[in-house]
Amino acid sequence: MISRKIRLMHPDDFNAILALQSDCYPTEFIETAQTLQQKQQLAPHSSWVITLNEQISGYLFCHPWFGEKLPALNSPLNHLPETTDRFYIHDLAISPGARGNKLAEQLIQHAITWAIHANFSQVMLVAVLGADHFWRKHQFKPLPTPLPAAYGEDAICMLRQL
Repeated sequence: MISRKIRLMHPDDFNAILALQSDCYPTEFIETAQTLQQKQQLAPHSSWVITLNEQISGYLFCHPWFGEKLPALNSPLNHLPETTDRFYIHDLAISPGARGNKLAEQLIQHAITWAIHANFSQVMLVAVLGADHFWRKHQFKPLPTPLPAAYGEDAICMLRQL
């Protein structure tokens, strides 16, 4: 029997997170450990890992945000906005070997439930590498927001009302 568990991300998870990131993204989308750790430290209650048989098989970095101006990719986020109006999904990755087990769906549902309980009314993200088709299945719709070039030519800002 396969065991799955979603839990808050811990500082000692970052070696596994960096390995997953490397397995899932091309070099231009790889963020440094320092950048990811800083984001997790700013919003420690809204970033999770999912384990499959006690091995980290996916992660989801999220944080509160304000407006449609997006946080830069692979740049330190020194602070969160004082006023927030949305929940921002920064990064979702599932180990290639664990795909097909609905881990992404479980992490997304977990984050959406958390955002609703935290009184957010919308969730925003940037879909890269053609992932907008995946996010549309989760009720996200394109948002006509200009994106920094670092997100890639096919990147699409997306929003879901809660």
